[in-house]
Amino acid sequence: MTSAVRAAASPIPTGSAPGPLGPVVSDRPSLAGRERELALALGALNGGSGGVWITGGPGVGKTRLAQEITTMVTRVEWITPVETPEEVSRLLRHHPRGPRVVCVDDAPQLSREGVDSLLLLAARATVKLLVTGDTERVDPRLHTLWKDQRLSRLELAPLDAVGARRLAGTMTGDRLTRSSVIRFAAMSAGNPLLLREVLRAAIGQGLLSRQGAHWHLADDTVPVSGALRDLVAQDLDALSEVRRDALQLIALAEPARLEVLEDVVGVPALLALEDQGLIRAVGGHGAEAVRPVSTVTVRHPYLGHVLRQEAAALRSRHWLDTWAAALQARGDARPAEWVTVARWQLDTGCVPVEPVLLDATRYALRAYELPVAARLARAAWHTYRTPDAAGLLGRVLLAEAEFEALRRLAAEAQALPGGKDIRARLDPLVARALILQGRYREAELLTARLPEEQREAAGGLAAYFRGRFRSTPTEVPPQVRRSPARITEATLLAMATLCRQGRPLDALDLHHELFGTGSAHHCDRGWMDEMYSMALLYAGRLEEAESLLTKAYREATEGHRVRVDAQRGLALGWALHERGRLHEALPYVSFTPAYQVGWQAWQDQALICAALVRGGLPAVPGRAGTASAEDALRDVEPGPHATALAVARARTAHRDGDQVAAARLLEGAVEVALGEAAYGDAVMALHEGARLGVEPHTAVRDDLPVQGPYLHARLHYARAVSAGDERMLSRVCRTLAECGAELYAAEGYAELARLQRRAGRARSATAATTQARTLLRGCGDVITPPLYFLGEGPTLSPRERTVAALAARGLTDKEIAARLVVSPRTVGNTLYRVYQKLGVGDRRELSALLPA
Repeated sequence: MTSAVRAAASPIPTGSAPGPLGPVVSDRPSLAGRERELALALGALNGGSGGVWITGGPGVGKTRLAQEITTMVTRVEWITPVETPEEVSRLLRHHPRGPRVVCVDDAPQLSREGVDSLLLLAARATVKLLVTGDTERVDPRLHTLWKDQRLSRLELAPLDAVGARRLAGTMTGDRLTRSSVIRFAAMSAGNPLLLREVLRAAIGQGLLSRQGAHWHLADDTVPVSGALRDLVAQDLDALSEVRRDALQLIALAEPARLEVLEDVVGVPALLALEDQGLIRAVGGHGAEAVRPVSTVTVRHPYLGHVLRQEAAALRSRHWLDTWAAALQARGDARPAEWVTVARWQLDTGCVPVEPVLLDATRYALRAYELPVAARLARAAWHTYRTPDAAGLLGRVLLAEAEFEALRRLAAEAQALPGGKDIRARLDPLVARALILQGRYREAELLTARLPEEQREAAGGLAAYFRGRFRSTPTEVPPQVRRSPARITEATLLAMATLCRQGRPLDALDLHHELFGTGSAHHCDRGWMDEMYSMALLYAGRLEEAESLLTKAYREATEGHRVRVDAQRGLALGWALHERGRLHEALPYVSFTPAYQVGWQAWQDQALICAALVRGGLPAVPGRAGTASAEDALRDVEPGPHATALAVARARTAHRDGDQVAAARLLEGAVEVALGEAAYGDAVMALHEGARLGVEPHTAVRDDLPVQGPYLHARLHYARAVSAGDERMLSRVCRTLAECGAELYAAEGYAELARLQRRAGRARSATAATTQARTLLRGCGDVITPPLYFLGEGPTLSPRERTVAALAARGLTDKEIAARLVVSPRTVGNTLYRVYQKLGVGDRRELSALLPA
């Protein structure tokens, strides 16, 4: 993929403020994505090992990791390969009192004498070695250092997609838009050196444009780095013309199928390039192949980047024609290969014929390669101006959340000949865009002009996003079942509504009826996997749901799929929340400019989820407090998340000591949910009321028509706490633990321990407390009202717990009285009883006891 750009500029100065052309790239970036390797290296240096050898391919950050390590240890000396013999002789003559760390950077450059000196140094008990360098390129005599386990061998692999994005963000002070972060991460293939250089090139060549407070790299631009050219010049100059041509073809076509390459460039050239370490073959995968198909890529990402940039227009077009002819001759080209060919044609200034271009766009869209799909779809529309091209571009813009661009496309099409046919393709998409933006009145006006079938589909979607679950269809009509293009949306809508109604087993049955036990093979697999996982979650199969969502999130992230990965991450974050692993959930639900879904309903959901997660974590200096949580939720539209929003606000009110407001919020949420037959949501609000210890809604005594052990257990939790029923609560705790809801189960055991202690059964109370603590080991550091003072002697009433929690946060009696609308004297008396029960003397001791 190439683009005409200006020549690379001179090196960019370091700093944190944005420069005239974009953000500034740091020369010493953070170790984002390398936290695990840093901990392993420090452990080796501090343990019984004689040190650590950091190995890995070029540009993966070996020296940078070593630099960071040396800032965290004492008595460090750096030695370069050139000065090794002299420096080692000096160190051998010197007898330090304590151990020291000696760093040898780029060990493959050591001379024979330097290798001898390093081996002598490794034998000294008072020296810890920190060595960097590719172990495949060093003198074989050094292999004994890790083979004899004198040094721990730490191999740095390329960063994964998440690590590459984090590094791109930190390198630029988080000044890039989300799509730009993903593009730079994809370009780098996890190689920090390549990432740094393409960032610098983009800034130096003025390829970044402002979007609000952030910088954006356009989809059709690729930075060209002179520094990278210099870096690979030696490798490329050593190649014969035949081998260089073969390597350039692989770079343009990668991942290039081995079978096709054997036909085009021949086996001898491939073997020679592999022997030189310039290419690597990897196993392919995919349901389309009878057996795994091996593909070939350029071994070092920045080498492939330079080769693509240096492909002149005529040479690139020649290779394109050669590659396309080879695919056609074989007759077994994969859709992804035709996408590559279509992109390649656009790079050379040619536009594929419309059927080929539209087919490539459809595949890219199904594969969630949204930037690629957008580029192909725009080329089809601007070249051919047909209803098919307009409809496909509209679908891509909707998927990208480019709602205003979609409306401009519809307006532009209206003025063209045949505009009526084009608008017929675009109006249903514009209606969906308006619904996703929460502009329901405009959507209704547009929907009224649609054919009946499309009008009903849009109406059902609007009903769901407005939280009107009684009006949302829970069945998929026969005519829709016959349409792969429409079955996804109808099924998703029905399954989501069934879950909110507390009918997850019916949702799973619908999925199995339409798609069997596997994923949807003829529609949107990612969406269906996500909704199937959420139905599993509601049904009480929490571990299974987490596993499926983790896989879906990893696939979306490793595929650099813009927006989709954040959407999958949000679902995964909610699953982790339900399991009680709040620290793990927080990164997935805390959206930033570089990590967003883009659709307002999902953005609101993320804000609500983040508030719920933070509500169960201990206060940490620098973390947003409850006032910030209130501000974040102030403008959130309830929509389909009205119950979750009420729960988040109730938690904030309860943390501030306003139990009346918390009870009022939850009571209103139960009433709304019951009115919409959203019994699953009603159970959520009832369960939360029991967790906060507020006055329960009368519906807690009703047998709500919910399905599955999980929803029943949460309902019975509320009922058992309200009635003080130990036997019921004990059964609930076991069920919640079996479902995988470890935090909820631990809270249940904490409440059970209080009931048993109040009844004088101290041994049973101790056993329940032990159960709670055991379950909490998997949750990390969490703090929720049922866990306050877990196992600490006599039990406190809900009011006493609230007062104690506020006092532990440092509030005065007068401040607590104002929040609880009682007198300061009442607060003082309540605190006196708390002190007596817990055996503490003041607020400081109470604060130290609370996290227990």
